[in-house]
Amino acid sequence: MARKIVPTLLGGIALCFVVFFTLDFVYPFPEYKLHPATATVVYDRDHNPLRIFLPADGARRMHTDISTVSPVLIQSLIASEDGWFEYHPGINPFSALRAAVSNIRAGHIVSGASTIPMQIARMAEPKSRTLSAKLKESFRAVQLKLHHSNDELLEIYLNMLPYGGNIEGVAAASHFYFGHDPSTLSLAQSALLTTMPRGPATYDPVRHPKQAERGRNLVMEQLEQRGVFPSAEVERNKKVPLPTRTQPVPLKAPHFSRMVFKHTGPASTIETTLDYPLQQIAEERLKNHISLLRNDDIDNGACVIIHIPTREIRALVGSADFFEKGYGGAINLAETKRSPGSTLKPFLYALAMDKGLMAPASYLYDIPVDYSGYSPENYDQTWSGQVEMREALARSLNVPAVKTLAQTTVPSFVDLLRKGGLSTLNKNPMEYGLPLALGGCEVKLTELTNLYACLADDGRYRPYKIRPSDNEISSQLLSPEASWITLQMLSKVSRPEMNDTWMLTNDMPETGWKTGTSFGHRDAWAIGISGEYAIGVWVGNPDGRPRKGISGAVHAGPLLFDLLRAASPGGKLPAQPDGPGISEVKVCAHSHQLPGPFCTDRITMQTLSGKTQFKPCEYCRQIFIDPKSGFRLSGECLDRKKLDKKIVRTLPAQLARWRAENSMEVPELPPLSPDCDLIPAGNAPRIISPASSTPYLLRKGTPLKFQQISLRANAEADSGTLHWFLDGRLVNKGEFDQKLFAEIKAGKHKISVTDSLGRTDSVLFEVRGGD
Repeated sequence: MARKIVPTLLGGIALCFVVFFTLDFVYPFPEYKLHPATATVVYDRDHNPLRIFLPADGARRMHTDISTVSPVLIQSLIASEDGWFEYHPGINPFSALRAAVSNIRAGHIVSGASTIPMQIARMAEPKSRTLSAKLKESFRAVQLKLHHSNDELLEIYLNMLPYGGNIEGVAAASHFYFGHDPSTLSLAQSALLTTMPRGPATYDPVRHPKQAERGRNLVMEQLEQRGVFPSAEVERNKKVPLPTRTQPVPLKAPHFSRMVFKHTGPASTIETTLDYPLQQIAEERLKNHISLLRNDDIDNGACVIIHIPTREIRALVGSADFFEKGYGGAINLAETKRSPGSTLKPFLYALAMDKGLMAPASYLYDIPVDYSGYSPENYDQTWSGQVEMREALARSLNVPAVKTLAQTTVPSFVDLLRKGGLSTLNKNPMEYGLPLALGGCEVKLTELTNLYACLADDGRYRPYKIRPSDNEISSQLLSPEASWITLQMLSKVSRPEMNDTWMLTNDMPETGWKTGTSFGHRDAWAIGISGEYAIGVWVGNPDGRPRKGISGAVHAGPLLFDLLRAASPGGKLPAQPDGPGISEVKVCAHSHQLPGPFCTDRITMQTLSGKTQFKPCEYCRQIFIDPKSGFRLSGECLDRKKLDKKIVRTLPAQLARWRAENSMEVPELPPLSPDCDLIPAGNAPRIISPASSTPYLLRKGTPLKFQQISLRANAEADSGTLHWFLDGRLVNKGEFDQKLFAEIKAGKHKISVTDSLGRTDSVLFEVRGGD
């Protein structure tokens, strides 16, 4: 008999295995139900939650790894729910037998003997408590145990436990009931989180504190009886008060959090670079500042604080109040594309220095200019004539910047800005043209502030970071020397239209800064660097409404310095780069070019070694005078025995013409002796109007006398009277600073100008008839 029973038993067991594995293959466990979409928790750099983005079903479901859960909670759950969890195959046959006996005696289900895998199966596929449901639940539990390790099952369990309402998982429960993550749960807290899933409504500590306390204490007594925790510890934890309310869903740094979430996408956790205490200061300062500006018809603003050594965004405030509806509060104005005004000029001059075109003390000309119809003007609509580059930058003069861009070329400048992280410059460079020097494009405050950080980082570009884990790349944008010199020039910035008293205080950090005001009076900017921080401020109207008189210095500058004081008290600018990259050379004091034999006064000028290119001085020269007549001698007249030598200093022709037109003193040379017939040395006049690059259009029906074309030329101080010839015919004459015009018919023409010394220039141009 025994011989027949054993094979039959073995055959039955084998059949069970075959049936099970067949069913397991045909009906695999729906794994996706074990991992429902979780909320995304955005943390600051100290791992404090900033914001929770809930999944589509609205559950407060926060994922946690088993390694980050307090061992006390794991001990409590296993001891209370499934003491044989590590040993059984998914169902505990001894518990199942005990439960079956209890249910038979009671005549209905009073005990389920549910193991942790069985509870997971029931939470994944909820069903009514019937015998068939229990059998299916048991089958699923064995499947789970077969395909997952114990640690994997525990982690799934911890993340699926219900805690009432839309709170799921121990991470969410720990956060919303106790205000911290589950790694530091105490025995009392762990016991409560063990009790609540048995009846989330019944054991809700906020609504039913007595039942919750009773259930919690009962769990701790069971753990004491089983020798898991000592009596003294249990008694002490019984006295711990229950939570009286749930924590609110965090909504800190809303613009930054949303920007991070949009950039990263759904994830269980996102660790960020935000320094929340600094963020709070920035939010408060911006809100107070904008409340004052609203009396001045300026609605909103934004600010960004970047830690230069790491390029981490430590604070970002996208508007004065995220919840305001009337002022575009929800718009992240730190990421909105706006016109940058003059804030790009420092990088234009740094590029020009790296190209060797100029040095800080090089002379530039702030006088009216016309580039094929484009005539830039300064903010205050005045002109300064001859200025040094460092003064042109400090005063944010427009014409010198446009002329510098014409020298460096627009494509080179666009390439620099793109390499510096300005992602918004996506047009062909020539579509921007020369207005780019004055902000003829759009930028984001985040990217612009990071571009300024390059100046304090030896000219290196590195993208800004919103997460510590972001990949770090770097490239050399500018030389360390040009960057340092530019920052030094920016530290001397002072604007005549602003009151400096708020800036010149004892606690003011050493700062390099620049302001900007956009076309159409729509945007005001202030960007500054001090110590380890680069800070950017924008103010204006989110709807693009202009506000006449808006100024970066007046309306954005004060907030910039408030933030600099808070972020970088006692901050300093970087030290001069090591090595021989910066040197000093002697130049002519009059022209700031290489001194010639007649440059009697010389000064020392800072340059970039091996890069800065100088021309020989053309404006300090020696002339010869007839002592009797006072006439200037040249050519064959220099053979005379008696003549006097004299050193003179002249001006560039374009500067001389502008000064003469504005009744300013212009150095004059003695007239050339009529006995000297040869054409003397010197530069011929250069025609600037008419221009060969732009066709002139005649208006139909308007007499020619009302459509005359201006005749203008830059000429040397000794040019005397200029004679203008149109297609070989004299049409006008006068001094180089006189306003001369000519009537010109439609067609292609040649205009020539000849000065009194016979020096000539010619230009071909076209006049088109009007439609």
